[in-house]
Amino acid sequence: MNKYKLNFLTILLLIPMLAIGQIPKGYFLDADDSAEKGYKLKPFKQKKEGIYHYAILTELPFENDCETGISEKEQIDCAENNLKELISEKLNSETEFKGDVYVYLTVTEKAEIVDIKVKSYPQSDKIDKKIKQATEQITVRPAKYKKKVVKSRLWTKLEFK
Repeated sequence: MNKYKLNFLTILLLIPMLAIGQIPKGYFLDADDSAEKGYKLKPFKQKKEGIYHYAILTELPFENDCETGISEKEQIDCAENNLKELISEKLNSETEFKGDVYVYLTVTEKAEIVDIKVKSYPQSDKIDKKIKQATEQITVRPAKYKKKVVKSRLWTKLEFK
């Protein structure tokens, strides 16, 4: 192959890589269990669904030690770590599972946890069920966005080594 064909192929391979992660303003990625196997990610528009991503909330729906006035990225990291700790505290035993578990949940305006999605890699129904039960036990309050009580979507990743 000549040099030009290789450059063209390289560009064709890079275009999808550059497009990944480009999320329009007002959208965020969320779990969707409509996939035949596992989950796929898709954007949810805040206004349409009435759901607010935890990065933009002015008050998170759980006790946390996150500082006020921090950047969205810092708030995401802090919120994920606090949520991870809350779920871990509710796990009542050690597990032999080695891998990652992704937890997605919605907190309603009435401080109820709904729409819990748990996905483990490698797949383990046992650990998924255990994590879901622990998630249902955490104490939450309504989230706030600019002093308005809103429905919020949260997620975190638990790592077992």
